[in-house]
Amino acid sequence: MCGIAGVLSANPALDVSATVDGMVNSLRHRGPDCSGQEIRTFAGVRVGLGHTRLSILDLSDAGKQPMRSADARMWLTYNGETYNFQELRRRLVDRGAVFRSQTDTEVILEAFARWGPDSLGRLRGMFALGVWDERTGTLTLARDPFGIKPLYYAAPAGGQSFVFASEIRALLRSRLVSGQVSPAGLRSYLQTGSITAPDTILSGVRSLMPGEYLQVRIRNGSIEIGSALPYADPVLTHASEVEAPGRRADAVAQLRSVLAESIRLHRISDVPLGVFLSGGIDSSAIVALVKSVAGTPPKTFSVVFGEQQFSEQQHARRIADEFETDHTEVLLTEGDLLAQLPEALGALDQPSMDGFNTYVISKAVKQAGVTVALSGLGGDELFAGYSSFARALRLRPLALAPEGVRRYAAALGRQWWNGSVQRDKLWDLLASDISPAAAYRISRRLFADPEIAHLFPMTNTARTTAADGMRADAINCVSRLELRGYMANTLLRDTDSMSMAHSIEVRVPFVDRDVARYVLSLPGSWKVSRTRPKPLLLDALNGLLPESVWNRPKMGFSLPFERWMRSSLQPEITRLLAAPALSSIGVDSACAGSVWRTFLDRPQAERWSRAWSLYVLGRWCEQQQVSL
Repeated sequence: MCGIAGVLSANPALDVSATVDGMVNSLRHRGPDCSGQEIRTFAGVRVGLGHTRLSILDLSDAGKQPMRSADARMWLTYNGETYNFQELRRRLVDRGAVFRSQTDTEVILEAFARWGPDSLGRLRGMFALGVWDERTGTLTLARDPFGIKPLYYAAPAGGQSFVFASEIRALLRSRLVSGQVSPAGLRSYLQTGSITAPDTILSGVRSLMPGEYLQVRIRNGSIEIGSALPYADPVLTHASEVEAPGRRADAVAQLRSVLAESIRLHRISDVPLGVFLSGGIDSSAIVALVKSVAGTPPKTFSVVFGEQQFSEQQHARRIADEFETDHTEVLLTEGDLLAQLPEALGALDQPSMDGFNTYVISKAVKQAGVTVALSGLGGDELFAGYSSFARALRLRPLALAPEGVRRYAAALGRQWWNGSVQRDKLWDLLASDISPAAAYRISRRLFADPEIAHLFPMTNTARTTAADGMRADAINCVSRLELRGYMANTLLRDTDSMSMAHSIEVRVPFVDRDVARYVLSLPGSWKVSRTRPKPLLLDALNGLLPESVWNRPKMGFSLPFERWMRSSLQPEITRLLAAPALSSIGVDSACAGSVWRTFLDRPQAERWSRAWSLYVLGRWCEQQQVSL
């Protein structure tokens, strides 16, 4: 995997080459193998493209970037993997293209040279890229349809510059972006524990949305920024175009074939490859499919804890033994956590209450000499693995009750039976429109709007997730919301920053264009069962996975933060919440301290995640030295 960066500047006083070089240096962890930059000039405006490379395909110098097209018209800086590049390469060769390397980078460049933005919808993979067109003076930025790879941009005040990069820290390094916290981004963080794109934690910095491209043109010596436009959105639209089988048995058989093809493509690599293994259904399915497709077992890696109630050690070992993998266990203790926590929080590109587990396992994978790892991320979103799916179904009968009755019952509940975060959510659900979108929004909520108004007095308007009119199929509705929300804004973003901190490329075979289109085309009722979790996935892998994988309580890949926050981490969190870091960004320290004390005194009323999110926010701002 790689890091990309670029600058357009009409300011003659700006040293574009030095600026790009500084941005690339800040991204060195994303690509330690080599780096490069290209400086061009168009109508008096200088254009700088930068790249730092983690070599995965064609390890020779032929894969260096920025890369120039065969006709010398275009330059590309690219971060990602395009799994169908060999198919696209054959099509381009049939049309007269001549290739100098075996990389997917060159295929993307030649495809864009021939088809322009229409080429983006042909790519199957994960990517963020910038293409400079020397003939038209146009920079095109694009991001994959799921947002697996990040891409940020900013147009500093004055209109003389435009800057983009794989990480926000690179934008800060350019010195063209101020280190001021965005009130909208902060409010978004308090709502969910991560920041919902296109907002970011910094004022003036935007995230390009999944499945969008943005064109920046140079006209008469000026920089003109267009509107971001969609080129693909398989999560919401294309599933209806898939011709799904009418019988569940036929759908199950076809799903196995679709998953096997995704695994086959995601295994393409010229460097060692491993699998993150928790012992749950999703990671076990990846291991089973890899062995089935490749014929040989993969290397597997698990994080285990001394606290057995949190450890899935025995389950991961059982899968490793079942499929005869080369298995590595990483034992994490409280001491290890304290030692790694500062560097892990420093690896976060934006504050997030999640992600530390990926940091730990990525570090172990790198130390074992593996560069590419497969993850089961996306399985819960596609195959109804979260509690949000069951909650949406349980709420449906309540929709039959008159709205006035429900609101009255919610008001009584708040008055007579309250005092905990979970009960607050219950009454808010009862008073909502009982749609799947409402169930998702409230379930994923960290702080409610009134609480945010106390924590962050500068807030003035509350933003909520739109229902999008998705009611017909509750399960598929929640799938789309999870894919666009928690997965895109938390899981994928954290996985990218935490794995790239160790120069590890994480691939997610479930988060694949063809897999998502197919699974979302099937009735939601086929994906739920009262007796088994993820029945559609289990049936598709019938004969591959042992029953022990699913016939046990769901644990997930989590860390025992609640216990640690009451022991080794307590002094550090107490210190941080009393430090200037939170007050410097407008957070009321008294309210934050109240959340922390309630967690310590009444954990049944205040879950650990809210206090932890405030700590991470303060620590991130302290490390990055940002303020309002």
